[in-house]
Amino acid sequence: MTRGNTAMIVVTLCVVAAGGLSVSCDNSRGRLPKSGGAPYEVLVVGDKDNLVKKALSADMECLPQREPEFDVSTVSADGWGATLKLARNIVIVDINPKSYDKTKIKLAHNVYAQPQIVACVQSPSVDSLRRHLPAYASTLIKTLGKAETKASIERLSKHRNTQAEKMLKEWLGVDMWIPQDMVSSKRGKNFVWLSNNSPTGMQNIMIYKHDAPRGIKDFVAMRDSVAHVNIKGETDNMSMATVAATVAAYKTKQNGHDVIVFRGLWEMKGDDMGGPFVSHSVGNVTAEAFVFAPGKKKRNLLRQIEAALYTLK
Repeated sequence: MTRGNTAMIVVTLCVVAAGGLSVSCDNSRGRLPKSGGAPYEVLVVGDKDNLVKKALSADMECLPQREPEFDVSTVSADGWGATLKLARNIVIVDINPKSYDKTKIKLAHNVYAQPQIVACVQSPSVDSLRRHLPAYASTLIKTLGKAETKASIERLSKHRNTQAEKMLKEWLGVDMWIPQDMVSSKRGKNFVWLSNNSPTGMQNIMIYKHDAPRGIKDFVAMRDSVAHVNIKGETDNMSMATVAATVAAYKTKQNGHDVIVFRGLWEMKGDDMGGPFVSHSVGNVTAEAFVFAPGKKKRNLLRQIEAALYTLK
């Protein structure tokens, strides 16, 4: 629980009365149908002023072009039926001065389908929601993002390249799930690069051992030295490099380990190539996902393979 201006999301019984709508966490009704929806798609219910839609549609950081955090569709509180209730991610907005004295968010899981997350945004007035939503938005985005990452990991668990995983374990002593379509690989000293070599959206993972980075400056120097040797362009004079000014970092916990997550953009020195990357550094091991997809959206391509980084042990 946090105080002051920091947002708090309560995972508890979630009851909303909006246009005759009620939602609760009670799953005693038995087996639920499978949820649907595209990755990073959110259904927002009852958001008359589009405040929540705008918050969830904020630009995702560290992409080469503007793409929203989520693809948001909206429906009125009394306009959604049984089919829409099967959406994997639902946000319900309820403005009711008689029921609420402050703006808050509550979560429910597997209400109408599974897996599913239903976030209930409750506020006494539109003005209150407008004032307080900025403090809640980042937490809501992270909560929905974690749910999508979990769904991506679940999909990955059923489509793994176990041969590549075995090679990675033997070469670097690293355990990590590898997507099934990553069938191309290159090995170097303390280094492995895997790719799907897709002509329309190339997804890549590289794993390497190194001295643990202490911050962004150390990370950029380390990454550039590894990429200069191992990831070349059409000629040896071309090599991958980090666009240092774009790199952001934060610390988190993952599988019981301290992790530093780095996001940013890469470019190919001497060639017109580039794209986004995300790296997870655990001690002296870094696993990175990066994408090359000229002229195409990159958010989902990157997030899809980013799920593999969360399996690093």
